[in-house]
Amino acid sequence: MVGFLQLVILNVVSYAAFIGGVWAIIDIMRRGSEAFVSAGKQTKILWLVIMVVATAVLFISLPIPFGGGGGPFNIIGLAAAAAVIVYHVGVKPALGAHRKGPKGGGRSNKGSW
Repeated sequence: MVGFLQLVILNVVSYAAFIGGVWAIIDIMRRGSEAFVSAGKQTKILWLVIMVVATAVLFISLPIPFGGGGGPFNIIGLAAAAAVIVYHVGVKPALGAHRKGPKGGGRSNKGSW
């Protein structure tokens, strides 16, 4: 029973870290390069490279049947998961104020009517 619970926890954490990495890549791609610089973070390209490498490592670390196994609990998987967490907790909130385009779907309140 304990072994099954450990396996379930490993699967949940592994897939959550991988999905977080994919989500971070999509978020980085949607933002402009100037948002990273004006927020005082590294460049967009650097964060994109970090997230692509981290997500690839997390994919390889996924438990069988997809990857080699081990999950994010091996040292390299742990570093990759930490990179994903740093982006979501530290970088993404700082970029929140620097969204691409005006709010409201690109419409502006300028003009008549």
